[in-house]
Amino acid sequence: MFGKLEKSDIQQIEAYLENNFEETLYFQNVYEALKQNTMQGTFYGYIQQGDLVGLFYFSNKNSLTVHYSDSVVLGNLSLLKAIKHHKPKYIKGEVSVIEGIYRVICRTLDSIHEDDSILMRYESNQKIEDIKIPFEWISAASGDVFQELKFFINVENQFGRNVKSINDISKDLREMLKQKKYYLVRSNQGLIGQGLIEEETSLIGIIGGIYVDPMYRKKGIGEAISLKLTQQLLEKEKTPYLFVMTNNKNAIHLYEKIGYKVSTPYRILTVRYQ
Repeated sequence: MFGKLEKSDIQQIEAYLENNFEETLYFQNVYEALKQNTMQGTFYGYIQQGDLVGLFYFSNKNSLTVHYSDSVVLGNLSLLKAIKHHKPKYIKGEVSVIEGIYRVICRTLDSIHEDDSILMRYESNQKIEDIKIPFEWISAASGDVFQELKFFINVENQFGRNVKSINDISKDLREMLKQKKYYLVRSNQGLIGQGLIEEETSLIGIIGGIYVDPMYRKKGIGEAISLKLTQQLLEKEKTPYLFVMTNNKNAIHLYEKIGYKVSTPYRILTVRYQ
C-alpha cells in the first residue's frame, strides 16, 4: 500500500533508515522534521505485509528523494500518480534505485539529464589540528562581506545554479556563519573561497559547496575549508559526509587524502515532463 506517512509511522521509518543508513542519508532531515512537526513537504511510504519497503519525499523545492528495498513498489500505480501530481524537477537517490524510478516515468518525460556523484564518509582517527592558511578565515557575518557580488555570482555559476540577488544569497548564509556552518576565506584582494555544512541532523552532517577562486587553487585552501567543516562536525560527535561528482577525480583524491572513504553511488535526475 502506497500512502502518506504520519508521526504514527515513526518507529517503522526509524528502523528502515537504520537498515539502509547511507543509502537513505537524504531522508535523515525529513525524518527529524516529521518527529518535530516541522516537515514542509509530502512524505509517502510503501508498506507491504506490514513492513515499510519504500520512502518517497516530495519537497517544497521541487525535488523527489526516493529509496526502496523491494522493487515491488515500482509496479504501484499510486506512485506514478504521485509523481505526475507533484512533477518534481529533480529526483535523487542511490543509483540502482534511480534506475528503477526512471523505468517507471520514462514515457512521461520530454527530456532528462543525469548527474552521478559518490557519497564519502570521514573515517580518519587522526585528530585535526589547528588549520592554518596564509589568508583570513571569516566565520562571522562581518562588515560588507556580502557586497562582494562577483564572488557569489561565480559560486552560483560554478554549481550550475540560477544566480540569485545578493539579498537572497546573504539571508541564509549570514545565519550559517553565526552557527559556524559556513566558512569564507579572504585574501587582500577579496573573497577567494567558501564551504558549508549543507545538511545536519543529530547524527550526521553533509559538507559541500566547496569553492576556491581559480587564481588561488592548488594552494591548500579547498583542503583547509574541508577540514575546518569536518572538524566542526566531529566536535559535535557527528559523522561527516560529503558528495563529490563521480568524474571529479582530483576532488576524490583530495578527500581521500584528508580521511574520507568512498561509500555509496548516488544519482540526480533533472527532468522535464511532456
